[in-house]
Amino acid sequence: MGKNLTTDIEGIIRELNISEEEVLYPFYEAVVNSIQAIDERKNCSDGKISVYIERDKNEQSLFEQYSQYPISSIRIVDNGIGFTSANYESFGKAHSTKKVHLGGKGLGRFAILSVFNTIEIKSITNGDPNNLISFSLSRKDGLSDPVQTTTKNKVQTEIKMSNLNSRFKLATAKYSQEDIADSILAHCLLYYLNDSAPQIEIIEDGLVINLSNQFSPTDFIKHKYIEKLGEYEFTLYFVRNDKIKAHEYCLCGHNRKVKGKKVETILPIFSSKVKDNEQTYFIQIYVVSVYLDGIVNMSRNEFRFPKSSNTKEESPKIDYHDNYKLVVESDIEQVVINAVLNKYTDIIDSRKAAIKQKVSVYLSSDEGLEYRHLNPDDTFYSSIPDDVDEKKLDDILHTYQYKRSKEARKKRDKLFSRDYSNKKDYQNLLKEVVDITTSEGNSRLAQYVAHRKTIISLLEKYLEWSDNNNNYEEEATLHNLIYTMGGNQDTIVYDKHNLWLLDDRLTFHRYIYSDKQIKLHEPVEGASSCKKETDIAIYDKSFYYGEKNDYEEINSVVIFEFKRPDRVVTYEEFSKQMREQIWGIRESKLTDDNQKHIQTSAKTPIFFYYVCDVNAYAILKQSAEMEGFNETPYKSLIRLSNTNVYQEIVTYQTLIVNAKRRNKIFFKKLGIE
Repeated sequence: MGKNLTTDIEGIIRELNISEEEVLYPFYEAVVNSIQAIDERKNCSDGKISVYIERDKNEQSLFEQYSQYPISSIRIVDNGIGFTSANYESFGKAHSTKKVHLGGKGLGRFAILSVFNTIEIKSITNGDPNNLISFSLSRKDGLSDPVQTTTKNKVQTEIKMSNLNSRFKLATAKYSQEDIADSILAHCLLYYLNDSAPQIEIIEDGLVINLSNQFSPTDFIKHKYIEKLGEYEFTLYFVRNDKIKAHEYCLCGHNRKVKGKKVETILPIFSSKVKDNEQTYFIQIYVVSVYLDGIVNMSRNEFRFPKSSNTKEESPKIDYHDNYKLVVESDIEQVVINAVLNKYTDIIDSRKAAIKQKVSVYLSSDEGLEYRHLNPDDTFYSSIPDDVDEKKLDDILHTYQYKRSKEARKKRDKLFSRDYSNKKDYQNLLKEVVDITTSEGNSRLAQYVAHRKTIISLLEKYLEWSDNNNNYEEEATLHNLIYTMGGNQDTIVYDKHNLWLLDDRLTFHRYIYSDKQIKLHEPVEGASSCKKETDIAIYDKSFYYGEKNDYEEINSVVIFEFKRPDRVVTYEEFSKQMREQIWGIRESKLTDDNQKHIQTSAKTPIFFYYVCDVNAYAILKQSAEMEGFNETPYKSLIRLSNTNVYQEIVTYQTLIVNAKRRNKIFFKKLGIE
């Protein structure tokens, strides 16, 4: 036997690309190699592996941060078959195929060299007398010449990994002896599940952790589940694990855990602990299959799943007999879901019932109003964590609503594009679209009505707070609650303002201007010289069907003036302000959308509303009644002049009362009175 490793070590190490998170993975694989070496040594009933951890106690700063020092070396001692001539020859070949039937990639020593710069090996193999071979492999010098002799010592192999790569110091300091023991157990658990694991000890500073004492299959294996995808059988072991913080499923390759994920990522309802005989715990599910053995990558830290099932369908029906590559990761995830639903039916049903109740209560509340139309199917409830709170539930419902809306758009597009084959398909599709559209419309209407309820409540609270604190200085707050100051019909769409508080007929009026000089209003721009600012001016335009006219006729003008509560006003001030604004409108020549002038007449009706608090109303009332105003049963003062001007003085309190009355039936139907 001689020095014959001529491969590019650095090139292979770069290709393996071991990360800080995977720092001890090559070491775990070395433990697996020891298990396989014991299996290869026939009739070895007392197989044993001892792992010795040494730390660099000069790194005081890392000790202070993580309560342990970084690892300086790891020594693995086993009584397996050792480095026979055949095994040494295989060790000298990169990508050796000697252990391919066991999932060996022939790259384990290069993975170790990614983390530790030096590997030293002493191996005693069976003979008469026994044979001892010593050699080393380093990242710098490659494979050394072996030193061979005979010995009377028993069969044993010692592998020492030392000279830690400096970039991994911090990463190794995060692992305590117990962490390492747990990780080896998790990595090699399938050997324990199959009752084929030798005795494994983790030793540090004289303290010994025996993994056989950590795990007993009869105590921890809860269930076993088998399902086939085509010709491939998938076996799932359900194992109790008191040290994990969430249910986990692990995809395994060649008796090793390769990839783990939380079960709740694919089945959210299975998120909290299960209860068994008054004990609660999390479950770790190990997924084993020859199929997974065949697609694990060289580093054995990932699977080479096909990217898709070669079909554009959203939920394809796959014939797995056609091609094993059609088994994608999502298919295996579905197997895990099926297994959990099968083994924990009662728990899932109980959680689903509790979630349905929680969803029902939320949908009955004001917060859940917009989702009431969804009518979720049974699978929806499985997508909700059983410990969900209101905020998370709202997020889930919002996502579900978006998904349903997207599906609805697809069906509408299909209907409108006549993408159906016969009359029956058309009728079924039409019914679906009508039902969906009706539900969505009801939801939007409910949201809008709830919005009105909120605005009325806000206006009440504002007036109540201002009255209690004798502070009405924030006039802009009141103004913006009804209509944003400086806004117009181009900047604020009809369902985003609250002019319905004043009059529902104003919701769809064409031109609306807030806090602008009359001469800048679009219909009178350039035609009026009035610089008086109205709080809100509304221009109502009619649209005619039939014979085309060369102009649009202005039907009416509505002006609102808001007065800050607790502000002293006089009838003379009111009258002067009203006259100036009306004259500003009367003198103008309005323009249409094409900038053509439209002559207004003295007959164009103008509606002028003056909104104030009850104190100002009481002051204005006496003079107003002397000037021809009459008080209505709804606590407002009205006057209709012979110049086609309608005038009304109304209080904020009256606005609230009337708005409540007009919307009461809608609030009652939605249960939000």
